[in-house]
Amino acid sequence: MRFLLLISIFLCICEGASAQAVQQAVEQDSVPIVFNAVIEVSGQVISGIMVIKREENRCRVLFTTVAGPKLMDIYIDAVNYEILYVIKKLKKKVVLQLFQKDFALITGLYLAATYRDYGEGVRTVKLSKKKSVSYVFNQQKQIVRAEYLGKNKILVEVNYTYQSGRLDSIFLRHHNFNMKIRLNPIWD
Repeated sequence: MRFLLLISIFLCICEGASAQAVQQAVEQDSVPIVFNAVIEVSGQVISGIMVIKREENRCRVLFTTVAGPKLMDIYIDAVNYEILYVIKKLKKKVVLQLFQKDFALITGLYLAATYRDYGEGVRTVKLSKKKSVSYVFNQQKQIVRAEYLGKNKILVEVNYTYQSGRLDSIFLRHHNFNMKIRLNPIWD
């Protein structure tokens, strides 16, 4: 079954998943996007293939090693997560909540909530009294930066780079502890 899922994902990409698929995922359902992923936590590195697919107001995140064993398969939305499968080492509430917040930020799920436009392509979403999320857009309306803010300081920042209008990389970095996520899309 997983083999068929991966084949269908690669066929979707080869049939013309656009370079702006991540941006389209902010506003509507999209084709799955396959990434080379590297997650670094306090000097420990996990790398593999990550597939992210937008479905209504949530995303499915599948993370697998290059050799094939699945590490994580979860649904996330702006406030919750639903576990389909997670290896024992990652099956901790604090870890799963962290992934939920990180990937909700990366995929723009927070933009489904009411936001304020601050001109110059900046949108801010108030999550609670002390927490908010800000997105910065370029002239092509692509997300170039996202920040998760708490008590007037940046807790998490995400930078998006584009090359010739196509997404080239996504880099997430936590400021309150040593964790980084780098995603590079695998295009046809």
